[in-house]
Amino acid sequence: MLQGYLVVEKDGRRVPIFSELTVGRTQDSGLVIEDTAASRRHVEIKQNGGRMLWRDLGSTNGTMINGSRMLAGELKDGDRIQIGETVLSVHLETAERDSSQKKPDSRLFSETILNLSGEVEAQSGESDKATALLEAVYQVVNDIADNDDPGTLMHRILETTLRAISGQRGAIFLSNEGGELEPLPACCVASDGAGGLSPAAPMAFQVSSTVTQRVLRHGESVLFQDSDADSEFNASASIMSLQLRSILCVPLRAKDKILGLLYIDSNRDDQKYNHDHLLLAAAVGNSAGIALENARMHRQMLDKQRIEQEIETAWTIQEGFLIKDWPNSDPRYAVYGETRPAKTVGGDFYDVVQPAPDVVGLLIGDVSGKGVPAALTMAQLLAEFRLFARDSISPATVLKRLNENLARRSRRGLFCTLSYLTLDLKTGALTCANAGHSPLLIIAREGTSYFCEASGPPAGILPDGPWHDEGAVLNPGESLLLYTDGIVEARSMTTRVHSHEAEPVEFESSGLSEAAKPCYGRPPLELIAAINAQVKRFCAPAQPHDDCTMIALRYTP
Repeated sequence: MLQGYLVVEKDGRRVPIFSELTVGRTQDSGLVIEDTAASRRHVEIKQNGGRMLWRDLGSTNGTMINGSRMLAGELKDGDRIQIGETVLSVHLETAERDSSQKKPDSRLFSETILNLSGEVEAQSGESDKATALLEAVYQVVNDIADNDDPGTLMHRILETTLRAISGQRGAIFLSNEGGELEPLPACCVASDGAGGLSPAAPMAFQVSSTVTQRVLRHGESVLFQDSDADSEFNASASIMSLQLRSILCVPLRAKDKILGLLYIDSNRDDQKYNHDHLLLAAAVGNSAGIALENARMHRQMLDKQRIEQEIETAWTIQEGFLIKDWPNSDPRYAVYGETRPAKTVGGDFYDVVQPAPDVVGLLIGDVSGKGVPAALTMAQLLAEFRLFARDSISPATVLKRLNENLARRSRRGLFCTLSYLTLDLKTGALTCANAGHSPLLIIAREGTSYFCEASGPPAGILPDGPWHDEGAVLNPGESLLLYTDGIVEARSMTTRVHSHEAEPVEFESSGLSEAAKPCYGRPPLELIAAINAQVKRFCAPAQPHDDCTMIALRYTP
């Protein structure tokens, strides 16, 4: 078998590659690299049929293999992977498989019994029977180890168990949150009487509710035989109506709960189940329950990885559209913006335009939802904004045109809060329109004040909006701050005096106003840095739960 290692050339770390390995900046990566050019999940490496395959996970800065930029391929011994300034050497070697791990023969046990004369004695039927049951348990456990798909796993377990005990009919049921049984579509099997098995329709598979409810309530394994004259089950209407002669029913046990049950019955006098069959079924049920829980956890892990990849892709899209080269050629104003994403990337965005020589415009917005859909909507809104702002000076007109397109293509309640303002650089005249967003903050020498409350709902909700322009005058030296709700809704946990219970307290607009007040006259970058520092201190030791996005402008005519 192939055994691979990644060696970090900078510090000599040697990390083994098992079935798969993820390389990136997140702490749950198999190999964590502290490199600013690395994405959160940058590269994935997997073993496949004796080959070591790799692929770039949509990283921002790309991956170099032996000096060439590539997206995917097969790794060979001695290859060098470069991510930013970090270089990883690939070491592959072939390891001999331990003979003790070889797949056993079809029989789990092979035995010989000798008498005192050294002659071989025939094995008893009971021994053969015990061996057959042990082999069946081994086969089921082997199936569990080789399969992580819940449906396929359960069907294979049921089929193997029925063959081992020559069962007539069986099914696996899962228990929902209400305690009701739901058969798996592929997990109802019937025997044809000659050892062959075939699928049975789940809806036509009737079972004894008396037996199944006892197993679910008490978590015990049940064996019913109609020869038990005093058995409580003989009076069961369900058993009588189905004319059942023998029933095996065992729970599928997880660590701390019962996930469902394995049910096998027979209506034939010559096919009754016994205690050995019950022991086999109980062993299978315990193993199957743990396997089912592990399979679910595996699915959850894959879903988590998919979500993380989606977040990484969303952030890549978002970064690609947000402005990075801030204008500095006009001495009449200075502008700077920044977004700090929380664990889940949202749809915060900002932009700056200069639709006329003496006019500058600032936009900020927040798309509802998270991940790729929000990032794609943000990208389209920014592209349309840059087109509409070029043709119109009125902020309200720009918002109405953005809303028209967003409302037409909006699905599943997608909407966006927006605030757009223009500043006349000759006169300081300020014009703003607000669609469901937070008001902007003016930082003056004498203090701070809020301006331009929302005059209508967020864009994308109504086909026509009532938004209108509001006016004010910005004096020389004063600054404007636009922000998203991640700033004012940042949370800190405080403790009540009497109950000693922690409850969340938000930063709120008052906290923002206090944080910005001492920053009069400071450049936009320093203003935003100071507010971010205050928000971080407020939330400590936790981090802000939502994206913190701001854009600021200082008027210096």
